[in-house]
Amino acid sequence: MTHAAKKSRQGGFILVVVLGIILMLSVLLLSFNGTCRANLRSADTFESSAQALNTAKAGLNIAIAAIRNDNDVTSIADSSDDLAAKYTFDIDDTHCSVTITEENGRLNINTLKGSQGTLNRSAVDLFLRLIDTLNKPHSTSLISYGIVPAIIDWIDLDGEITSLPFINQTNLGAESDYYTALAPPYDCGNGPLNILEELLLIKGVTPDVFNRLRNVLTVYGDGKININTAPEQVILSLSENMDQAVARVLIERRKFEPFETIEEIKALPGITDDIYKTIEAAAVAKPANRYYRVASLAAAGSTGWQITAILRKNMANAAIDVILYQEFQAPGNQAPALTSTGNKTWQSDV
Repeated sequence: MTHAAKKSRQGGFILVVVLGIILMLSVLLLSFNGTCRANLRSADTFESSAQALNTAKAGLNIAIAAIRNDNDVTSIADSSDDLAAKYTFDIDDTHCSVTITEENGRLNINTLKGSQGTLNRSAVDLFLRLIDTLNKPHSTSLISYGIVPAIIDWIDLDGEITSLPFINQTNLGAESDYYTALAPPYDCGNGPLNILEELLLIKGVTPDVFNRLRNVLTVYGDGKININTAPEQVILSLSENMDQAVARVLIERRKFEPFETIEEIKALPGITDDIYKTIEAAAVAKPANRYYRVASLAAAGSTGWQITAILRKNMANAAIDVILYQEFQAPGNQAPALTSTGNKTWQSDV
């Protein structure tokens, strides 16, 4: 082999090595570029997420201020599903929507049984009438009376299965033997519900049933229903003699001027002595403590945060306590379910 040929082969080998090195460097540069872009996107997402969370917190503070300054912050709307005050605002590129609903207008299912273990028959009867009211528009997928004894067994402290002899349909509750046989198994609550979504753990409460009950039930308050903020279905269930015409008269009256006392209901057309006595025992016009549910949802770019809080307002001194606080992250403006896990939750001991 001549010297020129040998030199040519060496030059070709060097060229291949150089091209290989260039190719490797190109791959590394592309990878580095991709990593940098991913980090930049991550930083943008983090900034948007932080902005959305801070805006959602601002929405909660706006709700607290509104509740502190206005005893009747929730509006009385025509729709029984829309008894709420709603606010929207923007901070830079972040949009926030705030909804405030009062819990006192709903039936507190934690009061179905008293602290001494005695059945609260008036609350149970109201709940049964409420189920009838909710079932009327439906010919199928009826809510079973059986959820009433099941809820009673969930909140009471004993291990005895509740049977309500005055119910002609399914009337048996369930204790831990029933729940531990499920997959996955869990124990019966044997205590008050902390959040309404806990109903989904109880025998007979399907997601469909829960969605139909969520706007008329609560787990907060002393059990007295605020006549000024109760949805129409709850008004209809206050007395077995209440009909829709009388309920609408009551709702129209409170829209014009909220009731100051329950006695004012006596003057309404259609309110008989029997109806009034039942309402007087179950309802109030001015609760000593008012409970509000606040949902503050903020979206920035492709990320969003929702804050859900339960606030208690002492009507004597206007003091507001946060008794439940939950944060949920969601893409954009999609509100996540309240039963999501892995999110920051704080709850007081009340």
